[in-house]
Amino acid sequence: MQHKTRTSRHTGASLALLALLALVVIGLFATIWSGLPLPRLPDRVAAAAPANGDMPLPTLAIRSSETKKAVLMQAAFDRIGYSLEAVARGYISVPRVLVANLPPDIDRLDALDGRKTLFLRLMLPVVLFVNEQIGQDRQHLLEIRHAIAGGRQLSDADVQWVLGMADAYDQPDADIDSLLVKVDVIPPSLALAQAIEESGWGTSRIARQGNALFGQFGMAGSGDRDYRVFASLTEAVASYARNLNSHRAYRDLRLMRARMRKREGEIDGWHLAGALTNYSERGGDYVETVRSIMQDNRLEDFDAARLNRMKAATILARADQ
Repeated sequence: MQHKTRTSRHTGASLALLALLALVVIGLFATIWSGLPLPRLPDRVAAAAPANGDMPLPTLAIRSSETKKAVLMQAAFDRIGYSLEAVARGYISVPRVLVANLPPDIDRLDALDGRKTLFLRLMLPVVLFVNEQIGQDRQHLLEIRHAIAGGRQLSDADVQWVLGMADAYDQPDADIDSLLVKVDVIPPSLALAQAIEESGWGTSRIARQGNALFGQFGMAGSGDRDYRVFASLTEAVASYARNLNSHRAYRDLRLMRARMRKREGEIDGWHLAGALTNYSERGGDYVETVRSIMQDNRLEDFDAARLNRMKAATILARADQ
């Protein structure tokens, strides 16, 4: 009885497949009979010789040379369909384009709106990438906490990893719950607003020449206090996030974020900005400026944005390809 059931299922599936093929064939003949042109590949694809490695560049590839000039970077983003409006509406995810540096001529773009749009397109993937890394660390901490609660013994590798996280986040006792307060994401709206304020939409000299986007200070070789410079935009954003997540000046921000996690699960950048009075000598005025930037540019629309899980857009290492 069971054998007959399987046979009938296979027969039904076969008939359905034959019916589908018949529809395709009928449609093909109808197209030919109507005189309409048959679908064809683009010339550059049809002319490619895969055996010789002569495949055309993917539509979503970005040449490294295109990242050197602002207008070329704008055109590249347009070409791969990276639209901030589409991201804000939730229509598309954010392409995984991590540009190392701001185009040095971003300050010379004619239109103010063009500069703003380019800066946000450049920075949003970087902020999301850094948050992605933080999120992975947080998830691992949650798994370790669950293992401890279940009475399981941690491996030596996990113990060493927790100790390393405690050291990185200035947490002396390596307490998991205390680390979870620190190891958490920064809302994109907040990170973008602060980068905008501190770098003048990426047009300041230290932002263009040293990826100094957040006004962080360090010690110069002479011993004087000076702006910190970074090898890449990703390094700059990671340092900024680590600063908010570990420095004692932002303890209130972290506690507020932890309370949001417990109540709603979502983190509100607008309210977190209120805990940034220590970020600038301007105190409350700085907070109001950051919030105005968030509101005027609708940056909270990007808080739900996610990076594309596939490498949808790739920056080619060799500019001549």
